Order: sequence, then C-alpha cells, then structure tokens
Amino acid sequence: MRGLKVPRRAWPIRACLVRAWISALFPLLLLSCSHAEKIDLARLKLPPGFHIAVFADAPHARQMTFSPGGMLLVTDMSDGTVLAFPDPKHTGHAEPTVPVLSGLNAPHGIAFHNGKLYVAEINAVRRYDWDESQLRASNGQKIGDLPGSGGGHSTRTIVFANGKMYVAVGSSCNVCVEDDKRRAAVTEYNEEGRGERLFASGLRNAVGLTVNPKTNTIWATDNGRDWMGDDRPPEEVNDLGPNGGNFGWPYCYGDRIQDGSQSKDYDCSKTVAPKVLMQAHSAPLGLLFYDGNMFPAEYRGSLFVTFHGSWNRSVPTGYKVVRIKFNDKGEPQGPPEDFISGWLRPGETKKGVWMGRPVGLVVGPDGAMYVSDDSAGVVYRVTWEK
Repeated sequence: MRGLKVPRRAWPIRACLVRAWISALFPLLLLSCSHAEKIDLARLKLPPGFHIAVFADAPHARQMTFSPGGMLLVTDMSDGTVLAFPDPKHTGHAEPTVPVLSGLNAPHGIAFHNGKLYVAEINAVRRYDWDESQLRASNGQKIGDLPGSGGGHSTRTIVFANGKMYVAVGSSCNVCVEDDKRRAAVTEYNEEGRGERLFASGLRNAVGLTVNPKTNTIWATDNGRDWMGDDRPPEEVNDLGPNGGNFGWPYCYGDRIQDGSQSKDYDCSKTVAPKVLMQAHSAPLGLLFYDGNMFPAEYRGSLFVTFHGSWNRSVPTGYKVVRIKFNDKGEPQGPPEDFISGWLRPGETKKGVWMGRPVGLVVGPDGAMYVSDDSAGVVYRVTWEK
C-alpha cells in the first residue's frame, strides 16, 4: 500500500486494524479501538455524589450545544465537521454518531437561536435550517465574515443575548496592537449578521462565552499572554456588562496592571477590571453557568470553567474543571475550587503528559453536565445522585 494516502478521518480505523493485527499476534495484549476504553475514569476526582462517565467517542470534540429537541451537537475543528450524538433510549451513552455538516473551515462556535443552527468557522458565521426529525442542517447561508486564519488563535465562539449575536475572535499574536479591531475582541451583530459593532476590546483570547442568568450580561474567559513567567499574567473571567468596554490587552493584564513591554504610560485604570483571576497558563476555554435541576441547590447558579492546560509552564497546570460560587445577585464569591481533576497526574512535571484536556461545557435537558475533551477524544457526562 506504498503511496496510498490515508485521509485523516480514517486514522482511527487504520489504528484499529493495527491493534487487531497486534492482538492476533500477541493475544495477551488487550488493545482497544475505543477512545473511551483508554480513559481511566477512576483517576478523575469529583465532589461526593457526583459521577462521571463517557457519553460518546468524539475524536476532536470542541464546542457543544443541544438542539431544540434535545440532541447534542458537537463541533470538530480538525475534521471540519459538526456531529450529532443521539441517545434515544436515555441510557447516558450515545448511539452511533450522525454527521450533520462536513467540509467546514475549522468550525468551533455553535448555537441554536429561534430554531436556526449557527456555526462559527474560522472565517465566517453560517446559519442553517434545522430538521430535528432527520438530524439535518440545510440551506446554509454565510451571514458574516470573520478575520480569517492569519496569525494565531483560530477559534471563533458565538453566543446570543438580548436579541443579538456576539462573536469572540482571539488575537493574531502573543502580544501586539491589532490592525483588525475584530481581533482580541467580541463583536456584536443582529441575528441576520448585519449591524456589526465592536462590543468589547482588549480580550486577548476569549474562547469561553456565556450569559449570566442573574445579570443577563455576557461573561467571557480570557487567556493571558505568554513568556512572563510561570505565574504571570493570571487568567481571567470578565463580565462584559451591558455596554462592553476595553479590558486592557495588550497594554494591561490581570487587575489592570501595566505591561511595561508594551507601554510605559498607558492608563490601565480606565480599563474594565476582571471579575475573577485564576492561575496563569491554565488556558480557560469552556464557560458555563449551571442552570439545570439535577445538581444540588448549592451548585445551581455556579460558574464552571474548563482548564485546557498549560503548554509552556515549567510545571504543568490546569487540565481540570473548576467551579466558582456565585451569590443571588450574580456576583462571584471566593476563588475557584476544583470540580473535576485528575486528567494530569499529581506531581507530574513532564510536559505533554496528561490523560485528557477538557474544552467545552453544556447542560443537557436532563440536567446533566456534558464536558468535551479534544485530547482523549470523548464527551463526558457528569451526573449527581444521592
């Protein structure tokens, strides 16, 4: 088979064949083709009463949403697809995957609004008609152009709030002044993709967007710049408020601290301060206010954040899901606390050693929390019972 090019999406099949041949030659070796079977769930730690299981194999799962009829849809940036994961018998384990869209340009953000499916690719937002009975998206229309693939940070995240669509685009660099004002920013549009308006600037890479149900404002993560040491700058969670604003990057970091490498006289006091500061280089990606009914009352209204994990810290950090408590007014109370940990071995100091890297978060119609993992290649389902 020399010279035969195997498509990337066929790699798992090829790997399974290799494992089958090895197993035939060495029957004492137990090798599996399932992503789920490679994961030692016993290593994952959750508070008492919470349980985690693999809901579905999803090799490059990123952002997720539930359809109006309760179907989980997941974006796959690497393969350019959107996939559906049916669970018609409500077993907590998805049946065979249903392809919804393919041939997309690094799709990341995904959302339903007024019965339409919206997908944010690297260079555009597209809107589709949705057929729940057939799990089919059709009549795709490009409703907005995005900055494209130049430079770094290729994710595009979307959220709907107050009748508007908001799109987050990361910076083109580690630290610089952007020529395109839509980068390192959140831009506002109407649901037709018109009325483009810069909403929030100075957000280096706001991958996670969600709506605070108490304040009805958009909250966003922000991934801080690199090469300032192991513990600077802190990662952030920001309240974009009713009118957005300037959140400081590239001139300021953390709680409005001046980045002297970019300016000696920039007035950081005029920027918007973050609501929550977190461990540097944790790479916060997913953001979710839990509004389901399954978890105990004390967890309802809490903010959950996925830490994808560090890549350039001397001692790795992140690789977990944290919880931030909120009061009845929708304000954070206290520092983040671990909710799911164990993807990174305790005391591990080698780079690149982990069992998984959590990315997206969503609450299902049943009140369970779903967590995507683009490294382990699965979607987890988190439940609670007495």
